[in-house]
Amino acid sequence: MAAENVSENLAMDSGKEIDFSSMKDSIQFRHGNYFILLSLLFFQFVNWILKSHGPPKSLKDDEWKWRNLWVSWFHALITSVWVITSFYRYPEVFADVILHVNYYTFFCACFATGYFTYDLLDVVINNKARAMWEVVVHHIMVAGMLYYNVYLKAQIGFSLIAMAVEVNSIFLHWRKLYQMTQVPFGSLKYAIVKYLNLASFVMFRLLPLTYITYTLFTMYHRVSLFYYVLIFITMACMDLLNAVLFWRLVKSDIIRGWASGQGTSARHCSSNGSQKSSSSPASLSNGNNNSIVTNGAQSPKKEA
Repeated sequence: MAAENVSENLAMDSGKEIDFSSMKDSIQFRHGNYFILLSLLFFQFVNWILKSHGPPKSLKDDEWKWRNLWVSWFHALITSVWVITSFYRYPEVFADVILHVNYYTFFCACFATGYFTYDLLDVVINNKARAMWEVVVHHIMVAGMLYYNVYLKAQIGFSLIAMAVEVNSIFLHWRKLYQMTQVPFGSLKYAIVKYLNLASFVMFRLLPLTYITYTLFTMYHRVSLFYYVLIFITMACMDLLNAVLFWRLVKSDIIRGWASGQGTSARHCSSNGSQKSSSSPASLSNGNNNSIVTNGAQSPKKEA
């Protein structure tokens, strides 16, 4: 109903009905394949630049993971700008998220397909597939769905809405890069990124995915049974993975921070108590032991 109202309003504003079929006919599938290949080569080039530059000295994890995250961050940044400008320039995409397509939005889906294909190959070639099996499953499903949409030259609107999650990925990867380069958990810049990450997670990840899940029950009659089963399985996995990821973020960045604050207060009280009884040799010995415990618990262990 909402999509029909948008379509009517856009038609009234332009003075004519939107011809979605002619938009589809103007797109060449082979152009999509060329752009996917260019996207894949672009990210390989970004990886080469990062490899030539080298990681910072403060890096605590392996260099491949650092490069992989930076490539993902660049993809998230470019795709986010592309998606937002697509919605701004072509609001008629909301009139029909299944049939709407033009080269600007079509190439956005191709660009993302190229990235997920590149990243999947990067993980497999570097023998990380077993350790990162969930990433492999995610990329196969997402790249497969995106490429199928590119092949059909349809559901591009859905692809754009799904790719809005990359706005959150900017902060998600940024947060992880801070952890890898040992930025203190209590620092201001880490705090800014972690709260932007949580806020954008709700706005640009949970809400778009919830909308797409909702349309599974309202637009099922407009797609083939094969496509419906495919998107249903994909969204079931995506919803579950993102619910788990959100809980992990809340536990790591909110609950852990609160627990750390409580622990600091308790240690402060314990320190004051030991100072009052520091006149005897026995109390001096206890004070030294407390100092060792305090130093060991000063910074909470960071999640992987």
